[in-house]
Amino acid sequence: MTIRPFYEPRMLEMRLEEYANIAIDGGLWLVGEVLAQRPSMSDDFVPDPRYLYKPRDLDAAIIELRASNEDLRHRIFIAGFLRLPDNGAQATFRRLLVKHAEMLHEALRFEWTRRCDKTIGGRKPSGKLVRVDLYEKLRATTAGKELAIEVKK
Repeated sequence: MTIRPFYEPRMLEMRLEEYANIAIDGGLWLVGEVLAQRPSMSDDFVPDPRYLYKPRDLDAAIIELRASNEDLRHRIFIAGFLRLPDNGAQATFRRLLVKHAEMLHEALRFEWTRRCDKTIGGRKPSGKLVRVDLYEKLRATTAGKELAIEVKK
Protein backbone atom coordinates (compact mmCIF):
# COMPACT_ATOMS: atom_id res chain seq x y z
CA MET A 1 0.00 0.00 0.00
CA THR A 2 1.40 3.37 -1.04
CA ILE A 3 0.96 6.30 1.27
CA ARG A 4 0.33 9.54 -0.58
CA PRO A 5 2.13 12.63 0.71
CA PHE A 6 0.14 15.35 2.44
CA TYR A 7 0.98 17.81 -0.28
CA GLU A 8 2.40 17.87 -3.77
CA PRO A 9 5.59 19.94 -3.89
CA ARG A 10 5.12 22.47 -6.68
CA MET A 11 7.22 25.27 -8.02
CA LEU A 12 5.20 28.42 -8.20
CA GLU A 13 5.23 29.75 -11.72
CA MET A 14 7.23 32.87 -12.38
CA ARG A 15 7.18 35.17 -15.32
CA LEU A 16 9.78 34.39 -17.96
CA GLU A 17 11.49 37.69 -17.24
CA GLU A 18 12.13 36.59 -13.65
CA TYR A 19 13.91 33.46 -14.86
CA ALA A 20 15.95 35.66 -17.20
CA ASN A 21 16.88 38.05 -14.37
CA ILE A 22 17.97 35.18 -12.13
CA ALA A 23 19.98 33.67 -14.99
CA ILE A 24 21.71 37.01 -15.68
CA ASP A 25 22.56 37.38 -11.99
CA GLY A 26 23.97 33.85 -11.98
CA GLY A 27 25.99 34.54 -15.12
CA LEU A 28 27.44 37.74 -13.67
CA TRP A 29 28.37 35.85 -10.53
CA LEU A 30 30.10 33.08 -12.53
CA VAL A 31 32.05 35.50 -14.74
CA GLY A 32 33.02 37.58 -11.68
CA GLU A 33 34.33 34.45 -10.00
CA VAL A 34 36.30 33.45 -13.09
CA LEU A 35 37.88 36.91 -13.23
CA ALA A 36 38.56 37.02 -9.47
CA GLN A 37 40.08 33.54 -9.32
CA ARG A 38 41.99 33.71 -12.60
CA PRO A 39 45.48 34.19 -11.16
CA SER A 40 45.07 31.30 -8.73
CA MET A 41 42.87 29.19 -10.96
CA SER A 42 43.78 25.56 -11.23
CA ASP A 43 41.89 22.93 -13.17
CA ASP A 44 39.20 22.81 -10.50
CA PHE A 45 37.12 25.96 -10.53
CA VAL A 46 34.58 26.30 -7.76
CA PRO A 47 32.68 29.59 -7.63
CA ASP A 48 32.51 31.02 -4.13
CA PRO A 49 28.86 31.15 -3.01
CA ARG A 50 29.68 33.89 -0.50
CA TYR A 51 29.74 36.33 -3.41
CA LEU A 52 26.49 35.13 -4.94
CA TYR A 53 24.49 38.21 -3.98
CA LYS A 54 27.33 40.69 -4.45
CA PRO A 55 29.49 39.40 -7.31
CA ARG A 56 33.16 40.24 -7.39
CA ASP A 57 34.52 42.26 -10.31
CA LEU A 58 31.00 43.16 -11.41
CA ASP A 59 32.06 45.94 -13.79
CA ALA A 60 34.68 43.72 -15.44
CA ALA A 61 32.12 40.91 -15.70
CA ILE A 62 29.66 43.23 -17.44
CA ILE A 63 32.38 44.39 -19.83
CA GLU A 64 33.34 40.77 -20.61
CA LEU A 65 29.77 39.76 -21.22
CA ARG A 66 29.08 42.80 -23.39
CA ALA A 67 32.12 41.93 -25.50
CA SER A 68 30.98 38.31 -25.89
CA ASN A 69 28.67 37.21 -28.65
CA GLU A 70 25.04 36.56 -27.82
CA ASP A 71 25.24 32.78 -27.99
CA LEU A 72 28.14 32.60 -25.54
CA ARG A 73 26.48 35.15 -23.25
CA HIS A 74 23.25 33.12 -23.14
CA ARG A 75 25.18 29.90 -22.45
CA ILE A 76 26.93 31.63 -19.55
CA PHE A 77 23.59 32.88 -18.21
CA ILE A 78 22.15 29.37 -18.41
CA ALA A 79 25.20 27.89 -16.67
CA GLY A 80 24.93 30.63 -14.04
CA PHE A 81 21.31 29.77 -13.32
CA LEU A 82 22.05 26.08 -13.05
CA ARG A 83 25.08 26.63 -10.78
CA LEU A 84 23.07 28.62 -8.23
CA PRO A 85 22.33 26.82 -4.97
CA ASP A 86 19.26 24.62 -5.39
CA ASN A 87 16.23 26.85 -5.22
CA GLY A 88 13.62 24.54 -6.69
CA ALA A 89 13.51 26.36 -10.01
CA GLN A 90 16.23 24.45 -11.84
CA ALA A 91 13.86 21.72 -13.06
CA THR A 92 11.39 24.28 -14.38
CA PHE A 93 14.24 26.19 -16.01
CA ARG A 94 15.47 23.03 -17.73
CA ARG A 95 11.95 22.39 -19.06
CA LEU A 96 11.86 25.97 -20.34
CA LEU A 97 15.14 25.33 -22.16
CA VAL A 98 13.72 22.31 -23.88
CA LYS A 99 10.18 23.45 -24.63
CA HIS A 100 10.41 27.24 -24.91
CA ALA A 101 14.06 27.94 -25.73
CA GLU A 102 13.36 30.75 -28.20
CA MET A 103 11.11 32.58 -25.73
CA LEU A 104 13.74 32.19 -23.01
CA HIS A 105 16.49 33.51 -25.28
CA GLU A 106 14.31 36.48 -26.21
CA ALA A 107 13.73 37.21 -22.51
CA LEU A 108 17.48 36.93 -21.84
CA ARG A 109 18.19 39.30 -24.74
CA PHE A 110 15.63 41.85 -23.53
CA GLU A 111 16.61 41.72 -19.85
CA TRP A 112 20.35 41.89 -20.66
CA THR A 113 19.82 44.98 -22.81
CA ARG A 114 17.74 46.58 -20.08
CA ARG A 115 20.30 45.67 -17.42
CA CYS A 116 23.22 47.05 -19.45
CA ASP A 117 21.40 50.31 -20.11
CA LYS A 118 20.54 50.64 -16.43
CA THR A 119 23.93 49.57 -15.03
CA ILE A 120 26.21 51.44 -17.39
CA GLY A 121 23.79 54.21 -18.27
CA GLY A 122 23.72 53.36 -21.95
CA ARG A 123 27.31 54.47 -22.50
CA LYS A 124 30.15 52.31 -23.68
CA PRO A 125 32.16 51.04 -20.72
CA SER A 126 35.54 52.64 -20.34
CA GLY A 127 38.59 50.73 -19.30
CA LYS A 128 40.73 48.00 -20.71
CA LEU A 129 38.92 44.90 -21.89
CA VAL A 130 40.28 41.80 -20.22
CA ARG A 131 39.87 38.95 -22.68
CA VAL A 132 39.29 35.64 -21.00
CA ASP A 133 38.14 32.54 -22.77
CA LEU A 134 35.05 32.31 -20.57
CA TYR A 135 33.37 29.54 -22.46
CA GLU A 136 36.32 27.16 -22.19
CA LYS A 137 36.89 27.88 -18.49
CA LEU A 138 33.24 27.50 -17.61
CA ARG A 139 32.89 24.41 -19.79
CA ALA A 140 35.85 22.80 -18.02
CA THR A 141 34.42 23.62 -14.60
CA THR A 142 30.91 22.40 -15.26
CA ALA A 143 32.09 19.25 -17.01
CA GLY A 144 29.97 20.31 -19.94
CA LYS A 145 26.70 19.50 -18.17
CA GLU A 146 25.08 22.91 -18.08
CA LEU A 147 26.70 24.41 -21.14
CA ALA A 148 26.19 21.38 -23.36
CA ILE A 149 22.42 21.28 -22.94
CA GLU A 150 20.91 20.19 -26.18
CA VAL A 151 17.96 22.37 -26.97
CA LYS A 152 15.28 20.43 -28.80
CA LYS A 153 13.45 22.47 -31.40
